[in-house]
Amino acid sequence: TGLLGDNRYTLFATLMSTITYLGMPGEMIRYGPVVLLYLFVLPIVYPIVGYVFIPYFMKLPVTSAYEILERRLGLSGRLLASGFFLATRLVWMALIIFLTAKMLVIMLGWPESRILSISLVMGLVTVLYTWMGGIRAVVLTDVIQSYILFGGALLTILLVTVKLGGFDAWWPTSWEPHWPAATWFSVKPGVRTSVVGSLVWMFAWWVCTSGSDQMAIQRYLSTRDAKAARKAFLVTLVANVVTNLTLGLVGFSLLGFFKH
Repeated sequence: TGLLGDNRYTLFATLMSTITYLGMPGEMIRYGPVVLLYLFVLPIVYPIVGYVFIPYFMKLPVTSAYEILERRLGLSGRLLASGFFLATRLVWMALIIFLTAKMLVIMLGWPESRILSISLVMGLVTVLYTWMGGIRAVVLTDVIQSYILFGGALLTILLVTVKLGGFDAWWPTSWEPHWPAATWFSVKPGVRTSVVGSLVWMFAWWVCTSGSDQMAIQRYLSTRDAKAARKAFLVTLVANVVTNLTLGLVGFSLLGFFKH
């Protein structure tokens, strides 16, 4: 029970990956802070997921989201949905492993030919510890991973601040010339991000992911009751806010560092 108590954090860690770790700072550097406006929808997401979805899942005698679909739509509906889930997650995990391997190769100065071998080793290690330890091993490694990633982000901000001689040296005081102009709302295909678009996009993503994704639902089901699952989801949202704000600061600090 002590290990599964870390389940408060593992849902957040599950949905955070190398994609987030590289993507958010890159977004802030290239396109500016408009994307962070999605944080304002999380107080709306919490009651929907926490008090509508989670109690419903927790009272059912199931072990996966797809058993619920089988009750409603039959075996074919369950197989179709689980097949889509496995396919999308395989692509998602392959992309994470590839990006991590490529990042290591770039940082260590190794030839790109090593990306494949590094990817294979990481994939094999992940399969082995999951097979040997089950959900407990996944929970433990997810929590450790989140601490490492978050610590690395804080260390980056600290090193840049020390190198440049202070926080003010890298904090943006004006809208950067290469950032697209902030747009409140637009339906034009050429407008990449708008305020309303960011809010609607992230609201839909959080509700859909937290209410249907097997990776989220299995975390709820591995807690003791609906109250514990709801607490785990709340911690996930809070941790997401803190982490994305931190990664946003990483982006700002790196932009200031290389401009300097």
